[in-house]
Amino acid sequence: MAREQLQVLNALDVAKTQWYHFTAIIIAGMGFFTDAYDLFCVSLVTKLLGRIYYHVEGAEKPGTLPPNVSAAVNGVAFCGTLAGQLFFGWLGDKMGRKKVYGMTLMLMVLCSVASGLSFGHDPKTVMSTLCFFRFWLGFGIGGDYPLSATIMSEYANKKTRGAFIAAVFAMQGFGILAGGIFAIISSAAFKAKFDAPAYEVAGAASTVPQADYLWRIIVMVGAIPALMTYYWRMKMPETARYTALVAKNAKQAAADMSKVLQVEIEAETKPEEKSANAFALFSKEFMRRHGLHLLGTTSTWFLLDIAFYSQNLFQKDIFSAIGWIPAAKSMNAIEEVYKIARAQTLIAMCSTVPGYWFTVALIDRIGRFAIQLMGFFFMTVFMFALAIPYDHWTHKDNRIGFVVLYSLTFFFANFGPNATTFVVPAEIFPARFRSTCHGISAASGKLGAIIGAFGFLYLAQNQDKTKTDAGYPAGIGVKNSLIVLGVVNFLGILFTFLVPESNGKSLEEMSGENEEEPESAVELEQQSDMAKSQLEVLNALDTAKTQWYHFTAIIIAGMGFFTDAYDLFCISLVTKLLGRIYYRVDGAAKPGTLPPNVSAAVNGVALCGTLSGQVFFGWLGDKLGRKKVYGITLMLMIVCSICSGLSFSHDPKAVISTLCFFRFWLGFGIGGDYPLSATIMSEYANKKTRGGFIAAVFAMQGFGILAGGLFAMLMAAIFDATFKAPAYEVDPIGSTVPQADYLWRIVLIIGAFPAALTYYWRLKMPETARYTALVANNVSQAAADMSKVMQVDIESDPARAQPTVTYGLFSKEFLDRHGLHLFGTTSTWFLLDIAFYSQNLFQKDIFSAVGWIPHAATMNAIAEVYKIARAQTLIALCSTVPGYWFTVFFIDRIGRFKIQMIGFFFMTVFMFALAFPYNYWTQKDNVIWFVILYALTFFFANFGPNATTFVVPAEIFPARLRSTCHGISAALGKLGAIIGAFGFLYLAQPQDKSKAEAGFPAGIGVKNSLIVLGVVNFLGMLCTFAVPETNGKSLEEMSGEAEERN
Repeated sequence: MAREQLQVLNALDVAKTQWYHFTAIIIAGMGFFTDAYDLFCVSLVTKLLGRIYYHVEGAEKPGTLPPNVSAAVNGVAFCGTLAGQLFFGWLGDKMGRKKVYGMTLMLMVLCSVASGLSFGHDPKTVMSTLCFFRFWLGFGIGGDYPLSATIMSEYANKKTRGAFIAAVFAMQGFGILAGGIFAIISSAAFKAKFDAPAYEVAGAASTVPQADYLWRIIVMVGAIPALMTYYWRMKMPETARYTALVAKNAKQAAADMSKVLQVEIEAETKPEEKSANAFALFSKEFMRRHGLHLLGTTSTWFLLDIAFYSQNLFQKDIFSAIGWIPAAKSMNAIEEVYKIARAQTLIAMCSTVPGYWFTVALIDRIGRFAIQLMGFFFMTVFMFALAIPYDHWTHKDNRIGFVVLYSLTFFFANFGPNATTFVVPAEIFPARFRSTCHGISAASGKLGAIIGAFGFLYLAQNQDKTKTDAGYPAGIGVKNSLIVLGVVNFLGILFTFLVPESNGKSLEEMSGENEEEPESAVELEQQSDMAKSQLEVLNALDTAKTQWYHFTAIIIAGMGFFTDAYDLFCISLVTKLLGRIYYRVDGAAKPGTLPPNVSAAVNGVALCGTLSGQVFFGWLGDKLGRKKVYGITLMLMIVCSICSGLSFSHDPKAVISTLCFFRFWLGFGIGGDYPLSATIMSEYANKKTRGGFIAAVFAMQGFGILAGGLFAMLMAAIFDATFKAPAYEVDPIGSTVPQADYLWRIVLIIGAFPAALTYYWRLKMPETARYTALVANNVSQAAADMSKVMQVDIESDPARAQPTVTYGLFSKEFLDRHGLHLFGTTSTWFLLDIAFYSQNLFQKDIFSAVGWIPHAATMNAIAEVYKIARAQTLIALCSTVPGYWFTVFFIDRIGRFKIQMIGFFFMTVFMFALAFPYNYWTQKDNVIWFVILYALTFFFANFGPNATTFVVPAEIFPARLRSTCHGISAALGKLGAIIGAFGFLYLAQPQDKSKAEAGFPAGIGVKNSLIVLGVVNFLGMLCTFAVPETNGKSLEEMSGEAEERN
């Protein structure tokens, strides 16, 4: 049951954007301005501090801070920030947000000024004093994190709350920018007034005495903006949510917000109710409700800050390493500050500040989860793009490219997790724990920042001890450090899946504070009445335990997919054999191959038939019923599989034409099986394990692929042993024995037998209860059918039989409700099949290209079939089949959306990993690693979108349109498969025309084709955001049929 929200909180949630929102952003944001200004300005002056206080007479390079001192100066404020986040986070929940909000700002102002006043002639005294005040400066900054985020979230309306909280945090961008610009101005002024030679010309004289004032001025001036907002912090009222929900004073909350909103809000004085939210922090109930969320917010912020702060604090080292900033000895002290500040300002202006404000503009449009996932993804990609070809970037001509990619990592950090990790913890926890939990999350982030700040000092040092900064041991170098950061960003992607989406929901809805325990049998009965609104027969199916009929249905439906996969992928085994038999050219250096148009026809014609069958039988399944057309599709498959192998003739054209004719109709039958099998299985399954059952039907494809490979290997081995033949280069004619013409026919025909075995049982299956009850409107028959299947008595409930969905396909109502969903299912399946089928149908070409399968001229015809079958079987055994069944096991545990996103992501990563260093993989010693990466793309295709694109369309559309919409989605997938099947024939050809296969024009090569596939997979990731999550929901709940009936 849900408790009605207090009027004052509802008023805040629905309030239009007003002036007080912007006032709150400025007041709260100035703390973050000072935070960013200070924490990043210190990176500008650390080299100057080294020159002033740690100069060594006669040294080849200017003085630098010793490792322990540098770590202290850079890291001590983080230690203070971490402590402040925990302390003030807890205090903000205990005493109220307002009471402690002024303390944090005053600490920042005083300690910023005191940091710059760390006078003394002894380096140890100056550094100790500086570190002392920087710790307490960090302590104040730390308190601003949970307090500002919580205050802004509790003031904002739910429609634009994300943007307002992000705008507070985005003031960091201006702080970084201001720090850089002020340092540029100050250093330019000092340089003009106090000119000095470069260090290599005159060591000590390169650092003028006045330089000691430069760093102090830069550090101190950050206090001014914060000081200007202190008065307004003191004038802010306590947040209504703290006053009403924690202090339990709804009357005061209403009075405060009446003044702020300038509207009359009625004070509610109803008696205090027993709440379901009376649990303590870290109690068992808290961990059950919010434990996973807290793990998500802490882990993602921790991983983000390792990468973000190690880059920000030490970007001067990275720019120096690639030569973008000259060597320190070629500049004087003030000039070095200028050059470092200029680089940092460029990054801030071009990427950091825009990144923050892109988040502000889009966070309430596309959601926190999508932005965070996208940000981590691009940070990973760009970090590896910097790291792997690092030597390339160090060349003078390529430095600007490095800076561009480096800027992009900052852009997607800020238009990504650097903002969202701050926003989400302020939205998802109860009011009395909100500030504490935000502080814990932020402290975890600062722990990551400490690791980055301290660790990077050592990690980024040159591997050659003689080239390191003074006092540092050898490190792993900048390249390997960037690789480490890439791995950290990738882990951030994985942990993002623990963070809930809070977009458009009230704080009480996210935290569960509107919930209360049902207190009476009447309330419990009211809750159960909601379930009774569903027809009893459908509710019985949804809540049924897993029974034998579920597994029977999987086998009966799955055999169609066994035949589908066996046939569509077996044809890829025998196309080279068909070329040798029917298109041999006397005297040619290479065996015969199918001409381009013939190869495209043989490979693609079944896909065209499949596309047609998916649309036609999908529509027919909704018009006539699933069962009436279910036997037709299987019979078509059986007959046409046999006929495909019986395409006898001596004329190549006649053989290929007949083969193509029967393969089209074979595909037509296979196409019908997609919407019918998926729809039948979804309508038979219970809602708890429905995803696993539908995926298991589709997973029979894995066994079909495996069976095709194993059977082809077995038959090829038997034929090769029985009919010995030399290699083509030894005897071109004798290398293809006449009996080889029977081999491909046997391989194709045998796929019909498993389907034939299940034909009888398909005809015995009753119509699905959902079609009978919701489309045919015969609830009595549906109940009778399911009573037999489930072996229980089900009440027929005839009085409640009425149509639940009356709108037509592609009507305005349909597009409003399901248009975006249909776009999501069609686009993701289309993109997936471009990549999946182009790889599957032509993996023999890819393996040949890298040398894993010997050149065709070195083998006879039957040996070539064996080698291709062996490669395909290896892929199926090690990746394809496990991938399918991983999906079956996990789909109802972690959800469709997450599996699809993970799959597309890894397909993208591995495809690019194959493509960019492609020349490396073609070397003989590295071929096995190519095969491993290639196998991994198949694993994550099947433990990913290849399964989920089949499952989801069977769950989200109304019963009377379900089969049709699944057919449309599948048909778009097959359109992608056709593009892959036809296009890859041409694309993968070598760029040198003389090296292309006979009859083919020059292509873009295997490497560039793999890059194209990587891009296609990445687009699949983006389109996945249009697909809804169906995990644990009934079909009627997803389609809106329960809503219509009520």
